[in-house]
Amino acid sequence: MDPRTPDSKQSIETLKSNAIAGLLAIGCNIGPYRMAAATKGISHFDISSIADWFFTPESLKAAAVDIVNYGFELPITKNFGSGEICSADGMRFYSPSNLLRTDYSAVLRDRGITMITHTADNLLMLHQQPVPCRLREAAYDLDGLLAHGTEMEPTICFTDTHGYTETVLAAASMQGYQMAPRIKDIKDKTLYRFERGPSYNHLDPIIKGTIKTHLIHAVWDDIVRLIASINTRKVSAALILTKLGSYARQNSLYQGLREIGRVNKTILILRCLHDEDFRRLQTKEINKGERSHDLDRFLFFGKQGALRSRDFLDQQHSFSCLSILHNAIVAWNISEFPAALERLKNRGRIITDDELALVSPLLWMHVNPFGRYDITPERVLKSA
Repeated sequence: MDPRTPDSKQSIETLKSNAIAGLLAIGCNIGPYRMAAATKGISHFDISSIADWFFTPESLKAAAVDIVNYGFELPITKNFGSGEICSADGMRFYSPSNLLRTDYSAVLRDRGITMITHTADNLLMLHQQPVPCRLREAAYDLDGLLAHGTEMEPTICFTDTHGYTETVLAAASMQGYQMAPRIKDIKDKTLYRFERGPSYNHLDPIIKGTIKTHLIHAVWDDIVRLIASINTRKVSAALILTKLGSYARQNSLYQGLREIGRVNKTILILRCLHDEDFRRLQTKEINKGERSHDLDRFLFFGKQGALRSRDFLDQQHSFSCLSILHNAIVAWNISEFPAALERLKNRGRIITDDELALVSPLLWMHVNPFGRYDITPERVLKSA
């Protein structure tokens, strides 16, 4: 038998305990040796072998989706959000390894890698993806909407100003998604009209551009094929849109897609200027995504929060395990709310749905990632 192969005589309960230890070891960035030293009855070999044989991108993705779906299906979850809205934001990690995907980050003032996360309005993390710091996040934000695989169906995604380009706005809108970035220096952005003739009264001084519809007509069939390829996952949005924008000389497909995006950008800016409630929702959802990063920092405490592996697949596994731990905490918090509300009711305090909507399930004061772990099969069965 291969010495790395998990012992076939081990029970399913033992393998479950080892898998939990592996998730904690990788997701908390402490590694198998330190995890084994802090865990009763589990060796570093048990942790390493379970990770080597069972932790694949597909299995970790499936586990993350199952946890998100479990949390989303709880009846009380609708009080925190419908799942139709999400926000996308990048979180940077220091990585001293000289890998192709790590590069200099002005935020870190050192080499690092960005984890782009999509956080639903109910605080469950829909999707995560590691990308180089040098790349703009916009196209990856669209990829997350297409690839999350959960039962939630977000149709609007709020981002900061780094989370949009005109081509991404176009590609998203043509697939039924609305990217709603909080655009920096909005007063300096150009607004567009279709024709120069019509007058828009007080808007005329700020509408300075004209949509070149002939550029759209010329490549419309190619645009439709491109959007179909992205929607069916034949090619990722990040790959094709980044490639289109990297040509030294802009091609006709890029120009046509950009004109569509300028229409979407103009509508978005006018809505932001006109609708105060929309601006408040925008800020609220972006803050949720940034707040969720605080939980990720709290959990990813090992090795001073730095990714020190030189293998990109290992870095992907670190982020996948971290997202599983993140969602496990949020889903557990949601599942405990009914019991907490019942205890308050017994004391004479009735919490209304409007009051409950003001409470966040993104809580971790009760979580202690330090010390010793007791995840023996008996303890796991007792907690199940």
